[in-house]
Amino acid sequence: MLPALWRAHSARFAVVGLTVTALHLAVFVLVSPWSVPEVANVAAFLTATQVNFALSYLWTWSSRRPVGRETAGHVVRRAVLFNGSALVGFCVNAAVFSTAYRVAGMPPLHSAVVATAASAAANFTLSSRVVFTRRPVRDVADAASPLEAAPADLRTPLPAESATGRGRA
Repeated sequence: MLPALWRAHSARFAVVGLTVTALHLAVFVLVSPWSVPEVANVAAFLTATQVNFALSYLWTWSSRRPVGRETAGHVVRRAVLFNGSALVGFCVNAAVFSTAYRVAGMPPLHSAVVATAASAAANFTLSSRVVFTRRPVRDVADAASPLEAAPADLRTPLPAESATGRGRA
């Protein structure tokens, strides 16, 4: 039971998430004395995001990588997608942090914890459905045609198609 749980993406995501949250909060505490809380939060978030990508790629979502077949271009593509999704997560984080700190009057560290929890949900969804999809990563440049690069569910013929390849009239 425990090994199966350990292999589950959600369990791995939680372990990595707790690790990078601790890193985020540590950087926040270290930078806070020399800056306004929002700048400390940005520095902490950016640091934690890059560590998060490395851990997510190498461990959390490793089962979704084609072993031995992923090129440097694929890794760069995933990194770009991950950082794009992190930007969305950061927007969630920043909005929640500012609201908690400036509007609700929460202490800066408590605001950072609440913001991190809110952005975790966005990050998990984007990581599992966009960055580390179950489909193998395939660049359009690698495919013979754009249709070949499309996900399999987009290439499946419609049930009404005939043997001639024509669709409905």
